[in-house]
Amino acid sequence: MDCLLSHRGHLGTLSSKNGNLDLSNRGYQQDSQPPLYFSNPDLWFAAEFALNRLGQGGFREALEGVWRNSTGGATLEKTVIGKPYHATYEYAEKKLLSLRQSKFGTTEKDKLKRVYMVGDNPASDIAGAVGYKSPLGSKWYSALLRTGVYQGEKLDATNTPTTIVEDVYDAVQWACKHSDWHEQ
Repeated sequence: MDCLLSHRGHLGTLSSKNGNLDLSNRGYQQDSQPPLYFSNPDLWFAAEFALNRLGQGGFREALEGVWRNSTGGATLEKTVIGKPYHATYEYAEKKLLSLRQSKFGTTEKDKLKRVYMVGDNPASDIAGAVGYKSPLGSKWYSALLRTGVYQGEKLDATNTPTTIVEDVYDAVQWACKHSDWHEQ
């Protein structure tokens, strides 16, 4: 909050633009403050604790609430990246294609036919795979694990995976069978 309300990002200062109704966003974050990035929108993550824990998305939601109340309703200007956002899946796909080309000597014309997303969070891992439309023409499949955030709750069309499996081992077995891959 101190940095976002500051003059040009200098801690211990306040921007004179804050609250100025003549400026965009009531003057907040309009004084060369540093940009704000969130690298993971997940509200929940799973750990060894019996219950899911609040993730970075929980922190973002809390900060947005404090920001909104502190600024009289100004928008918290931010960039959120990570799953389920398109850019993250596009980057992963390009990286997979590059690794495939370097490992097997394939060319740019040899497109990825299938990509398998394995994840434990329907709201991010699976929603991203379900919603991703590959510019390279790859078909994305998703395997939802029961060993993480997912606890058997009802899923909707935006986060229904191709399959639900017990763990990563089962996901790999399923993907190999689904792709007709045979170890040689």
